[in-house]
Amino acid sequence: MQMSCRFLSPVLVMTALLVSVSSQAASPAEQALATAVVQWGHAHAPTQPNLELAPLDDRIIVPTCEQVLNVDAPFGQATNLRVRCAQPNWQLFVRTRSTLTVASEPASEPVDVQPAQWVVVANQHLTRGTRLTPAMLSLRPADETTPTNNALKALEQAVNAELVRDVAAGSTVRRHDVRAAVLVKRGAMVLMSLGNNSALHITVRLKAQTDARMGEQVRLKNMESGREITAKVIGVNEAVAL
Repeated sequence: MQMSCRFLSPVLVMTALLVSVSSQAASPAEQALATAVVQWGHAHAPTQPNLELAPLDDRIIVPTCEQVLNVDAPFGQATNLRVRCAQPNWQLFVRTRSTLTVASEPASEPVDVQPAQWVVVANQHLTRGTRLTPAMLSLRPADETTPTNNALKALEQAVNAELVRDVAAGSTVRRHDVRAAVLVKRGAMVLMSLGNNSALHITVRLKAQTDARMGEQVRLKNMESGREITAKVIGVNEAVAL
C-alpha cells in the first residue's frame, strides 16, 4: 500500500495542523513525516481513528526530503509503517498510535500501540567478513513474526563489527552473526590520543606492532625514538593511551 501526500483534503489539513501544534519542537522534516502518516491513516486505516505518528526514537534524525514522501505498511500492520523518500534516497520505519475516545466519557489518553522492541536489520545482502557500516543497516520495529532472541537492538552494537556468516537483505542481525572487527592491523599508522581533558589533548601517529579489535589493547611504536606504548583501540586506526 502506497500513497503520496501531494494534495490534502480539509479534514486532513486540520489533522496535520493538530499534529504540528502538538510537536512544537519538531523539525520541518518531522512535521512532514507526521503529516504523511496522518494522511495514510485516513486513507488506509479507517478502523483506527486518528492514527498519528508515535514519538520517534531519540536516536532517529529525520532527513529533509525534496520530493513527496511515500508511506506503506510492508508488514501488513498500521502500527508499523515505512516512509520512503526518493530524493535524497532514504527510508525510515516508524511506529504509530491511535487516539481513541468514548462519546459518553471524557477523552481517554492516547493509546500507544508499540512493538516489543527495535531490531537491527541488513539493508542489503551482506557476506561473511564484511565490516559493518551505518549505511548497511537499519532499525526496524519487531512484530510477532520477528524473533528477538539474541537480536541486536541498536546500531551501535553492529557498526564496525565483522560478520562471521552471511546475512540476507532484510534479515535481523544477531549477536552470533558478528564479532569485534580488526580495526588496527600490524604495520598500520595509528592516531593515538593523549590526555582526557580539554586543557591537554595531544595526538601522535605511531606504528602498530600487533593486530587489535575494538576495545582491545595494542602495542604502538614511536618510529623516531623506538619507544613502545600500549593503547586501547577506539576506532579504525585510532587508539587512546592507557
